[in-house]
Amino acid sequence: MRVNRGSRRPAESTNLRILAARVLLTPGARRREIEKLFARTAAAFYSPVPPRGAHGARGRLREYALFTRECAEAALDGAGELRTVDSRLFGAARALGIGYRFRLKVRGTRDAMAAARLIYRNLGIDFKGSAEGTVMIRRCAFAAVYTPRVCALMSALDRGLLAGLTGGGALEFRQRITEGANSCRACFREGT
Repeated sequence: MRVNRGSRRPAESTNLRILAARVLLTPGARRREIEKLFARTAAAFYSPVPPRGAHGARGRLREYALFTRECAEAALDGAGELRTVDSRLFGAARALGIGYRFRLKVRGTRDAMAAARLIYRNLGIDFKGSAEGTVMIRRCAFAAVYTPRVCALMSALDRGLLAGLTGGGALEFRQRITEGANSCRACFREGT
């Protein structure tokens, strides 16, 4: 932990709640967070959450990936509903992000990126974000399951999560693993 010179308080960029959450994320807590995401995403697609078939977080994430791919493909094949689905996915993830923002006492983009790294690690995604808003994902558990079109639609969740964590802002992807790139790259701009 960094300490400001002349002060016993942690530096403003260090958020002890986020640091503690990294250490205390138990398997049970991990599964509960996955189920929250599953429930919100299913509701955004107006679909019930499928029953558990797999044991453990990794198996449940695989079920989530297959379920969301199927729902996204149906939405992509539908007529005119795509913007509405995108908006519902964004809203579902934004609500989750707001919850995390208050639970983890996120203050600013640096804290939001640290919180996002923790949240995404729980989902099998290697997320790295800077205080300046540069985002890189080197590994994504969903990349092997999603097509480029499905990934583009499902990125509404990414946009919503970061908007919720920061209290506003926009995430824009420049490249994606599902499109053949070696990493996903995006830029986050603060805003309201």
